Order: sequence, then C-alpha cells, then structure tokens
Amino acid sequence: MKKSKGAKAIADVARKNGISVAEAIKEIEMAMEAARFNPDPTVRAFWNEYIQSGQKPTAEEFIVYMAERVKADIEPKKAAWLH
Repeated sequence: MKKSKGAKAIADVARKNGISVAEAIKEIEMAMEAARFNPDPTVRAFWNEYIQSGQKPTAEEFIVYMAERVKADIEPKKAAWLH
C-alpha cells in the first residue's frame, strides 16, 4: 500500500525528531485542537471555512492541505520575483 504525502511527511518529521509516528500524529492533533478553539476571529474563520463538513480532518489531511496552501501562497510571489 502506498503512503500518502501526509503520512510520508509525518514519518519524516517523527524520524528527524526521534519520536514515533504515533507520537508525531498525537502532537499534530493536539496542535490542531488548540488552533480550532483559538478565540482569534481570523483563526476561527479559517477553521470554519476549512471544516465545512463538521468532521475534523486527520493529521495527514491537514498536513497536505497546509502544504498546498503554503505552496499556493509562495508560487505567485516566486513568479513575481523572477520577473
């Protein structure tokens, strides 16, 4: 079975930090929970938009989503810098 990009990224982070994949996932999930209930309106708006179905994403899904957002934010800036 092929690992998802998120699972590969989490395994890499776990290895680099000397912890198990399960511990890395637990840490990501704890950070996600803290962020979901952040009182900042901007943060709340992000989570309300991101979790429209009402189901919280897995750690793997969240890592992939955030990586795609960062890449989308960087690409236009990078293209503008090159011109």
